[in-house]
Amino acid sequence: MQAPLLEAVRKGLTGFDKNERTDMIAALDEDVVFEFSDSLPYGGTYKGKKEFLAFWKHVYKEYEYFNYDARAVLAAGDYIIVPVVARAKTKTGFSMENEHLFLFRVKNQKIVYGRIYADTARGRDVLEGRQPRKYPKLILE
Repeated sequence: MQAPLLEAVRKGLTGFDKNERTDMIAALDEDVVFEFSDSLPYGGTYKGKKEFLAFWKHVYKEYEYFNYDARAVLAAGDYIIVPVVARAKTKTGFSMENEHLFLFRVKNQKIVYGRIYADTARGRDVLEGRQPRKYPKLILE
């Protein structure tokens, strides 16, 4: 995997309010398939760059901001794996911070597949207008 592609992903998913996704979007294959859990109102499978961009536009209708900070950008065979911290604030004023993982498959130096693995329960909480629920650590006997 070439360094410019890894750098494009790093720039797109690092620095919270500094996320610069232009190069990452340019690295998407025209027929990219992108998936996100359908347990949130903007979830589902999106096919093609146009639908990928529409997905993000829809996400930003719900949030004042939704940004990421990559913990690492890892290349493994034809995959790029990016664990991130996500910070977001809904337009109704509820904030969340949680862990996500981006998984990208690459072919011919283009991103052909992507999926976000996320804590959708927290996302649902803030979208429904409440603070994210947190449960105490299990007490082991």
